Amino acid sequence: MHDAPDAKARPLIEIVGVSKCFGTLKVLNSVSLSVARSEVVCIVGPSGSGKSTLLRCINFLEPYDDGEIYIGGERVGYAVDARGRRRPAKESSVERLRRDVAMVFQQFNLWPHMRVIDNVAQPLMLVHKKSSEEARAIARRMLDKVGLSDKLDQYPLRLSGGQQQRVGIARALAVDPKVILFDEPTSSLDPELVGEVLQVMKQLAREGMTMIIVTHEMHFAAEVADRVVFLDHGSKLEEGPPRDVFFNPKHERTRQFLQTWIERNSLFAEPLDATARRNAGT
Repeated sequence: MHDAPDAKARPLIEIVGVSKCFGTLKVLNSVSLSVARSEVVCIVGPSGSGKSTLLRCINFLEPYDDGEIYIGGERVGYAVDARGRRRPAKESSVERLRRDVAMVFQQFNLWPHMRVIDNVAQPLMLVHKKSSEEARAIARRMLDKVGLSDKLDQYPLRLSGGQQQRVGIARALAVDPKVILFDEPTSSLDPELVGEVLQVMKQLAREGMTMIIVTHEMHFAAEVADRVVFLDHGSKLEEGPPRDVFFNPKHERTRQFLQTWIERNSLFAEPLDATARRNAGT
């Protein structure tokens, strides 16, 4: 197995040459990426470039065809026998790894018939076998963390889109994951509601939560990310600190994609490194 003597010295997430096809359409083309603990990586690119598929492969909601993915040094989704042949891993192994990886989707995926506190507590009871009392106590803490302590007994349809997405983030935090995957978490929101969700995510970044974020919010990515990855047609074309990718892209396709954003934000100052921003409390 792809293990090192000191697992903590390795990246938390390792993606090595991953490819994925839907029929004859190749949506991921030998993508490699590593994410360290407490790192924030934003993945940007045009629609249909494979960004969401890559996230779904990380927690094996989508099986991948070639390559390898590791979480904490453990291979995701597959095992290799003594002859080096790959075969599907046991479902129990997949489920165990998934417990370390929470995901926040574009759609809120809340149970409309359950109150907010139960939407957060129920997965803790069903998957993590917490008692009702313990699960609800955790749910209260996480909802307070995202600014919704006054909405515990509301039903999702009584909340704004931004509030519903914050419930989704609370539900992700409740399972105490090693990493949270965000799949365009603001794309379904009205523009005036985007800010409240991004503020919660900025706070998580300051607290050292490991996050991989697929986003079209370039300004947010420039402010929060340690690294930005640009995907196009399933291939990773660019990777680096925000100041490099946004203000000095190496690939012409990256430059084309970002041109409109750069023109609209010509007065936007070159961002500091993420670590410096967090230390400054901004």
